[in-house]
Amino acid sequence: MELKADQEKIIKQLITQEEMLSKLYGHFSEQFPEYSKFWNQLSKEEHRHARLIQKLFDAANRGKIFFDEGKITTYTLNAFISRLEQILHKAMKNEYDIKTALGCAMDYENSLIEKNIFTHFDSSSDNVKRTLNILHSETITHRESIRKVQQTIAGNG
Repeated sequence: MELKADQEKIIKQLITQEEMLSKLYGHFSEQFPEYSKFWNQLSKEEHRHARLIQKLFDAANRGKIFFDEGKITTYTLNAFISRLEQILHKAMKNEYDIKTALGCAMDYENSLIEKNIFTHFDSSSDNVKRTLNILHSETITHRESIRKVQQTIAGNG
């Protein structure tokens, strides 16, 4: 089954969102050198997520997997991306301290988990299921990693 125009746009927005998170985390790795390893790891994984979603998009276009957008709308994702653009703009001007940067990261990772973004794809393919599991589990791991750094900073503050 071919993707509908809205479905295509939603998946492309998901890719954009992951690329922007990668860029944001990459900037934070430079801004907060004492945490650069942490931020670089998140940045690399978000970049990989964008590539994996692109592969899912390609497979959906070939009819190999099914995508059901559910309650996700292009309007909601536009608002999400617009807010992320504002955060990225402020971050580039170094307007965030480490606590605020971690708070922004936690908010975005939580919202990805709460929206169950990656459960909207479906396939009988084990490769697709593995890819979806990677996306979901790494997003949960991101949240746990951010929480640990937040706790470390709170303990030092």
